Amino acid sequence: MVIAFTMAILCLFVYPLASVSVAAYDPMYVSIDGKSCIATSEKSEYVIRVIGGPGEEPGGNFSFTAKLIGPSPAEAKVIPTNGKSPTGLFRVNVTAPPTVQDMILRINVSSVSANGTLVEKVTKDFPIKVLVPVVITATVKNDGNMSVKNIPVAIYADGSKIYETTINLDPKTSKTIVYNWTDPYMKPGEHVITVTIDPGNTLVKLDTGDTSFTTTIFVGKTDYGSLNALLVGVLLLSLFLIYVVYRRPKRRKMKR
Repeated sequence: MVIAFTMAILCLFVYPLASVSVAAYDPMYVSIDGKSCIATSEKSEYVIRVIGGPGEEPGGNFSFTAKLIGPSPAEAKVIPTNGKSPTGLFRVNVTAPPTVQDMILRINVSSVSANGTLVEKVTKDFPIKVLVPVVITATVKNDGNMSVKNIPVAIYADGSKIYETTINLDPKTSKTIVYNWTDPYMKPGEHVITVTIDPGNTLVKLDTGDTSFTTTIFVGKTDYGSLNALLVGVLLLSLFLIYVVYRRPKRRKMKR
């Protein structure tokens, strides 16, 4: 009796376990990287990364659809609106409407197995605030006789870096840098703007002997939704010329 009872218990536990199939893929995860604040009519790129789900198995794939949700979606654009890839990496460009507003970039993603029988779907929303920017414009001029490449340029607002890039300049030529400063938490009043060239002081210097130019601008205020004192109007930072001067090494005197 004891042996028969034990075998019956084993059958009850072993049989169901043999019929269970376990999914061999991780849960889906979707990320969207890009600017949360963009200027009116600005075009900005957003990178979508998808991992997990049945699309990770050999032969599987990922697909997406994209749309913009807001007060005036017809005035805004997202391109492309759909795509398919085995890597789960996608890029879309959003063109903001000409008016200040809040909108959402909605991404619907599918992860599909190789044979198409397993499908997992996820929706990801990315809020975007459209603001009228402060336009910071700086013109850099090479007044020397040699070409320079990959000169680092950084723009600071109230001590915080808001933009950086690199530029190339041929002799006696200039390059204009334009940056749309959009900050939903910007307070009205005075703001200190600094443009720095070659912070490491290894390539060039200004004709003043320094590597930066600082000025003060004034930002007005308005009401926008529940937020007060948001940026309104386009303020143009007066053009200034930064003359690039090469620091040539001094010639050593020959010993007699």
